[in-house]
Amino acid sequence: MTPQQLVGLGVRLVAIWMAVENFWFLLSIPTMVRSIDKPDSAIYGYAIGGWWLIVAALLWFFPMWIAHKLIPRTRFENAIKVQALEVARVGCSLLGLWLLATQLRGFLWFLMRGAFSPDKNTSVIRSFTPDEQIGFIVSACQIAFALALIVYSARFATLALREPRASATESG
Repeated sequence: MTPQQLVGLGVRLVAIWMAVENFWFLLSIPTMVRSIDKPDSAIYGYAIGGWWLIVAALLWFFPMWIAHKLIPRTRFENAIKVQALEVARVGCSLLGLWLLATQLRGFLWFLMRGAFSPDKNTSVIRSFTPDEQIGFIVSACQIAFALALIVYSARFATLALREPRASATESG
């Protein structure tokens, strides 16, 4: 594995992180708009979120172009002696651990708030406002994704290392 391939793998992991973080941002826009009483400004929030999704997609689809811009080209003799799949698994696991650590705090806040709800006869989720329910569900989904990254790191690693398929017109 060359240094560029290692950086390309890191670029793909950053793309996953950007997409996951942007998901929360896009879902929180309605709450932000309601708090400032300017529904016309929602378009700016969605434009920013859309921009970051485009950046994440570019990072995912062109990791080696970015890697070659960041690190000068080397020869294949200048290879780092590690297996690409193992590095990708470590990266997926670390990304999953980081996502879990960042989302667990908010998720625990929701659980504590629900536990101290004055109405003990309702479920935790029903004690939340609609915006809090969305936040709780998004937080739970992000924790599930983080756990999936950790537990299924080998599958995500093979996905991250997969080469793009040649189309029928390119193959001749």
